[in-house]
Amino acid sequence: MYSNILVPTDGSEHAERGVEHGTDLAAEHDATLHVLFVVDEKVYGSTPALSSYEAALEQLAEDAEDLIGDIVEEAIEHDIETTAAVRRGVPHEEILAYTAENEVDAIVMGKRGAAGEPDEGAHHLGSVTDRVLRGTDVPVTPV
Repeated sequence: MYSNILVPTDGSEHAERGVEHGTDLAAEHDATLHVLFVVDEKVYGSTPALSSYEAALEQLAEDAEDLIGDIVEEAIEHDIETTAAVRRGVPHEEILAYTAENEVDAIVMGKRGAAGEPDEGAHHLGSVTDRVLRGTDVPVTPV
C-alpha cells in the first residue's frame, strides 16, 4: 500500500512518537522510511553578526544529522530501507517540498513539535502539522 513513508522530526517527544509509528508502518508495508529534519531558520530571526547566525544554524544542522543518524541506524537494524535529509527553511514548506520531490505516499508526524502543548483553547495540532495537513493530498497521520 505504501512505498515511501516520510517521518519529519524536530527531536521532540511528540515527534518521536511519529518516528516510532512511521518506522512500524514502513516495516509493515516494506516501504522506504524517509527521515527529515528541518532546521527552522525563521525561529532565529536575523542577527547583526551574520557569522554567528550561520554558525548557530550549522550547529543545529550538525545536531540534526546526529539525531536522524540514530533513527536511521535503528531502522536499518530492523531491515527497513531508509534515507535521511536535513534541510534549512520553513518546516512545513520543506516537508511539503520533500514530499513532492520524493514521491512520498504517507506522512507520519507528531501532533505537535518542539513548541509543546498548546495553550488552553488552542488547536490540538501544532502549526507545522496543521499546515502540512492542509498543504498536501498525501495521507498524513498525526501521532
